[in-house]
Amino acid sequence: MPGVSPVTTGHAVEWLWGGLMRIPERAGPSRGTRVYGRTSSSDEAAGTARGEGLDRPVAHVLGIPDSDMTPPVQAAMDRLLAEVSQLHDEVASLRERLNRAESLADTDPLVPLRNRRAFVRELERMIAYAARPGNAVALLMVDVDGLKPINDQGGHAAGDEAIRQIAAALVECTRGSDLLGRLGGDEFGVVLMDTDRAGAEDIAARITATVAERVVLMPDGPRPLSVSCGLCAFEPGLTMQDVLARADAALYRQKAARPAH
Repeated sequence: MPGVSPVTTGHAVEWLWGGLMRIPERAGPSRGTRVYGRTSSSDEAAGTARGEGLDRPVAHVLGIPDSDMTPPVQAAMDRLLAEVSQLHDEVASLRERLNRAESLADTDPLVPLRNRRAFVRELERMIAYAARPGNAVALLMVDVDGLKPINDQGGHAAGDEAIRQIAAALVECTRGSDLLGRLGGDEFGVVLMDTDRAGAEDIAARITATVAERVVLMPDGPRPLSVSCGLCAFEPGLTMQDVLARADAALYRQKAARPAH
């Protein structure tokens, strides 16, 4: 373009493009925080963030001498800054949509817990963590007792409410660092971080007691809920299949020892 040095314009494009490429590495700032020059008021800051009024110090940073800072160069810089700002917003919007899509793909459709796919993926990481000396981790398998009769007699709305009640009890009895997931229709998984067998048994008892305080409304009145729990404390050398199998076996031993539901 007339009056614009190819060298200085190239520096500007390289600098701006490098800034754009760094966007995925950190949370992108809003327009109001992306200020390219000195400002003396919030209005000036907003204008600069839109690519207006590039000042002399920034021009120097870009390698543009005072003698080359002509109106055409200023106009070219304003256009470049506006395009970078637009691209930044588009990339941020796309990243937000991707994050939402990933969250939906990992979340159970009925309760705000991980689905089986996401739970198993995280479980593999927890097993690797438990393999390090001094890291105690335990897995609880939690099964809703009598969910089929609830569905048969109260309809799927009653069954869904029972699942929500159980999920709420699990959240109430665990910590934010623990891993919760719904693994199937009536089965949940809980990975207890930094918890040995004794601690896991205490939490399992707390879950059982908390669930017992909850009811689901049925045609013949409120029906108390209950769960069975199976425990496996992680040990070095156990695979994910070993851990799941041991917890499942403990779960069904407990169910077999209890009255039929």
